[in-house]
Amino acid sequence: MKKLFFTVSILLVAYLYVGFYEKMEDAYPEKVFFIKRYPTFQMAFENIFAYESDDKSLSELSDLERRKVIAYCKYRLGLTTTLTTQDELDNCKAR
Repeated sequence: MKKLFFTVSILLVAYLYVGFYEKMEDAYPEKVFFIKRYPTFQMAFENIFAYESDDKSLSELSDLERRKVIAYCKYRLGLTTTLTTQDELDNCKAR
């Protein structure tokens, strides 16, 4: 019983603190795993800077893309941002 509790506890902590995003490497998607800065049940994130396409400016981002960038910056990089300026977007991209 103790082993089961220990195993479930380890799996829960791993689920809360491990995330991933996909990047394109030679036309093949590759998963990049990382340790989250804050616990969350979301495991899959999207890094819009991980693709070989041209980087978008803040004005070109849709609301959905903006929310994805905010979540990525918070949990992957530890940056809490509202993405109101281009500098905030550049800070997420620079790391």
